[in-house]
Amino acid sequence: MDKFILLLEEFILKAVDLTEKILESDVEADKLDGFTSNRERLFLVIDQISRQVNWDDVPTERRSEISRQIDYIKKLDEKLMIKLQEFQIELQKDIEQTHVNHESIKGYNLNDVK
Repeated sequence: MDKFILLLEEFILKAVDLTEKILESDVEADKLDGFTSNRERLFLVIDQISRQVNWDDVPTERRSEISRQIDYIKKLDEKLMIKLQEFQIELQKDIEQTHVNHESIKGYNLNDVK
């Protein structure tokens, strides 16, 4: 029983670490896919471990500490959502600019240039 709690705490810390690292770094499209996949798997493992725990046997102090860590992850998630929305807006601007540039050179006929 105690081993499941220790394992749960370890994976929660990994989730915090992973989320903090992406918040500190620049968001890049190629890294974003790997990050979300890893994070999703991590939370699936946390969910599976938490289902194995008999929460009635866990001391109140420990439950409150785990709850505090989960609340911290939720706060990090809010920051992450803001960062991802900013990335989305920036990416949309880049796509629009690329489209405008493409349209502006579309009419050039380079065969007439000598």
